[in-house]
Amino acid sequence: MESLERKTKRMEKFKVQVINRHRMKTDGNGITTLVALYGCPLNCKYCLNKKVLSIDKYKEITPEELVQLVMIDYCYFKATGGGITFGGGEPLIYSKQIAKTRSILPSDIKINVETSLNVDTQNLLDIVDFVDEIIIDIKSLNTDIYRRYTDRDNTKLVDNLNIIAEKEYQHKCLIRIPNIPEYTTKEDIDNSIRLIKQLGFTNIDTFDYVIRGAENNG
Repeated sequence: MESLERKTKRMEKFKVQVINRHRMKTDGNGITTLVALYGCPLNCKYCLNKKVLSIDKYKEITPEELVQLVMIDYCYFKATGGGITFGGGEPLIYSKQIAKTRSILPSDIKINVETSLNVDTQNLLDIVDFVDEIIIDIKSLNTDIYRRYTDRDNTKLVDNLNIIAEKEYQHKCLIRIPNIPEYTTKEDIDNSIRLIKQLGFTNIDTFDYVIRGAENNG
């Protein structure tokens, strides 16, 4: 039987799919290192990164080990105002590991997250006060469309958007609203934008999903 200590240490690790260095203005300001993490609560029909759900395709590392890996680019981060962007998958599954990373990372290195926000509220609260940018792909605020596209309910997403608004952290957020072929319409996108603006979010990006191939049709 696995000991409690060993189990705790294993739970403190990130499950990393890939680490991409030297990304410029694609995952936050300046030069960033994207840390793509394993696992996601959603089952999106046109998922662009299905391999994050492949259980044998990740490497486990601790926050300390991650900091050692990314600090090779410290000068780039410092010069451009960049840092680490946690993506995936759903990075907020690893909210406590991200908080640990913040505690040992130099304070002038930014931390961003790319998230669906479809996580327990505590996961958001673990990181929302210290992250520099939250890039939120909301899919759609239409409950029926969201459920058909992701196989999940959007209640947690909506609750978490409200928490961010209550904390007046809208300025930290980039809201991404995709046009999803066969799912969303211009009317739906306009309605999602209206609801987002009612919560005080102003940094909003709309874009077309590019479907890479039939294998992504889930």
